[in-house]
Amino acid sequence: HSLGLRSDGRLFVWGDNLWGQLGDGTTATRHTPTLIGTDTWIAISGGWSHSLGIRSDGRLFAWGSNENGRLGDGTIINRNIPTLIGTDTWIAISGGGNHSLGLRSDGRLFAWGLNDVGQLGDGTATNRHTPTLIGTDTWTAISGGGRHSLGLRSDGRLFAWGDNLRGQLGDGTTATRHTPTLIGTDTWIAISGG
Repeated sequence: HSLGLRSDGRLFVWGDNLWGQLGDGTTATRHTPTLIGTDTWIAISGGWSHSLGIRSDGRLFAWGSNENGRLGDGTIINRNIPTLIGTDTWIAISGGGNHSLGLRSDGRLFAWGLNDVGQLGDGTATNRHTPTLIGTDTWTAISGGGRHSLGLRSDGRLFAWGDNLRGQLGDGTTATRHTPTLIGTDTWIAISGG
């Protein structure tokens, strides 16, 4: 599925909607961009079968498949409309395959959803159904891959964690990492998990 923010901040969606990931209150596939509600948004991200959005007031919303708690509302119930997650304000989000990442307005990193290979970064393999604080560092960018995660710490350093079977973490090994792991010594300005 696909998500787009029009120049006026309005949210449009299209594509597969089997789990309600378009957020239009249905499970019908849409072949053209379809307006969702009347709110304006500042950030959006699609996972495999779920979606995340930060509304213009900084509030976090999630919708679609909630298997493994990837929406962060404390349940495993699918949602076919944008659903408010908590009361914090946020500056960045990223949907991974079956997990989600968010940067709260203070730059702190939170993760939730599937954690079978450590993709949440909390040192465990336990799924989390609500946003869970990861460490004490502050971050400027995050990106969820299929089963791994990437982050740029506020000093520009690159970190990666989760599945590493094909070397997707970039640490020179194929070892799974359950906590954010420093990758090299360079500083970076952008990341994206495939």
